[in-house]
Amino acid sequence: MKYAKPPKDPRGGHTRLYWDMLDSPAWNALTATDQRAYMALRRQLGKTNNGDLSLPLSRSRHYGITSPATLAKSLRALIAVGLIAVTRRGGCTRGGQRLPTLYRFTCEENHAMPGKLIDANPATHPWRLIESIAHGKALIRKHEAEAQDTAKKKSLVQKLNDTSSKNEAVKPSTTTNPEPWQSGPLRIVNHGNKPKRVRKVNDGAGLAVLKDTGT
Repeated sequence: MKYAKPPKDPRGGHTRLYWDMLDSPAWNALTATDQRAYMALRRQLGKTNNGDLSLPLSRSRHYGITSPATLAKSLRALIAVGLIAVTRRGGCTRGGQRLPTLYRFTCEENHAMPGKLIDANPATHPWRLIESIAHGKALIRKHEAEAQDTAKKKSLVQKLNDTSSKNEAVKPSTTTNPEPWQSGPLRIVNHGNKPKRVRKVNDGAGLAVLKDTGT
């Protein structure tokens, strides 16, 4: 018997969230902002693009997430509880091109995309391993602390590299130890007296003294 193809939803596309996820400790360990980030990322999911999903700030603004720090924190929280996973780390290429970090939903399989360096993955559902809301929140705090520690180390390395040329030793304009005085003739005049001929000599401590040599 041939079945008729179901008609398209007159309301258009939609995002399906199963009850086991909505009722899970992993989902309920998230903040409302984290859940909005999940939905913003889910909005892009098609039939074949799982693993090739990104959430730039320009798109998250439509969902009320306007701060880059807040967006990054929410994405880290989703990773911590296992709802999403990174398929490719973002960064700058040698040519200066900026590549976004790409994600996949762990409740769906994703196909390999060699051109984007994305491997194939089955649906793994690691979020189901979260035992309680407290467990989920603890994982989020741990993941966030590790991210902050990595950012501090990276910032420190960048500062050292940036200031290394400025921290070169400055050569003194004069020598550290007093240079020895060279002996030499010097004539002084005494008021009302016959001038005496003296010599300037070094006293051994780097100081000049005048020695009477007679007339």
